[in-house]
Amino acid sequence: MPLSYFHPLISEWFQSHVGEPTDVQQQAWPAIQSGTDALIAAPTGSGKTLAAFLSCIDGLFRQALARELADHTYVLYVSPLKALSNDIQKNLQKPLAEIGQMALQAGLLMPDLRVLVRTGDTPMADRQQMLKRPPHILVTTPESLFILLTAEKSRRLLQTIRTVIVDEIHALAPNKRGAHLALSLERLDALTPVKPQRIGLSATQRPIDLVAEFLVGNRHVAIDNPQLSFVPDSALSPQSTELPPCTIIDVGFRRELDLAVEVPKDELSAIATNAIAWPSWSGSIDPHWCSSTRVDWRSGFPTIWKNV
Repeated sequence: MPLSYFHPLISEWFQSHVGEPTDVQQQAWPAIQSGTDALIAAPTGSGKTLAAFLSCIDGLFRQALARELADHTYVLYVSPLKALSNDIQKNLQKPLAEIGQMALQAGLLMPDLRVLVRTGDTPMADRQQMLKRPPHILVTTPESLFILLTAEKSRRLLQTIRTVIVDEIHALAPNKRGAHLALSLERLDALTPVKPQRIGLSATQRPIDLVAEFLVGNRHVAIDNPQLSFVPDSALSPQSTELPPCTIIDVGFRRELDLAVEVPKDELSAIATNAIAWPSWSGSIDPHWCSSTRVDWRSGFPTIWKNV
C-alpha cells in the first residue's frame, strides 16, 4: 500500500481529504522515499506536485513530533513562474493547516510547518523576517535562487536544504534560464554538507532522458520504467556498469483518436453550386469534440462549413 510509507496521521489526512493515490503518486513515492533523484513526467492534474511535496511534509512532520524540527529551511521549491510560486504557497498552507489540526485533535503537540515565497516581488520586511526565522519550505524562482546564493546570510539559510523540487522543468531545460538554474543547483550542492535530493516535475518532457540529465547535472540517470527499455550512454559511469541513482517516472499517456474520412457521393464539382447533398455528414460531428475541416476549393468552403 503506497500510503504505508507515511506517518499514520499523514495517511489518514490523505485518505480523508484527497482519496486514493493516483498512478503517478504510487510510482513516485517509493523512489522519493528512497532518497534518489527523481524526474516525474505526468499529465496536468494527475497529482505529481502533491506526490513530491507529501514525502517532504511527512519528513518534516516526523521531525516535529520528535522535537527535532529547528528553524531551518529543508525544502526548496523552484518554479519559473512567479504566479505558480504564489499558488503553491496557498495550496500548501491548507493541507499543512489541516494536518496540524488533526495532530492537535490527536493530542500531538508540534510546531507549525512554515512556507514562504521569495521572489523579486517579496517585500523587504518579509525578506528580513525570512533571514531571522527561516521557513521550513521555501518557494522561489531561478533568478531569486541565484541572488540567495550570492549573499552570505541567505547562503547560511540554504545550507540545510535536503530536497529541491524543480517544477515545469521543460520550460527551463532548453534555454538560458535553465543553464542559469543548473549552475545554481551545482552551487547549492557545494554549499550543503549533503547533496540535496532533486525532484523534477513536468507534464511534457521530450526527450525525457535529456531532461533527466539536465536535472541531475554531474549526477547520473537511471531508467526505472518498464515503458523505457534503454539507458543512454551518458547515464553509465565509465568506472562502473551499475545503474546510477536517479529514477525517471513517466506515466504520460496517448490520447485515443477516432478518425474517419467521409466524402460526398456526388461529383465534387457540384460543391460550388450548392447542388450537393450532405445526408451522411449532417449531425455526425459531436459539438463537444474539436473538429477541423480543410478544403482546397475556396469557393466551396462556406458551403462545406455550413453543412459540417
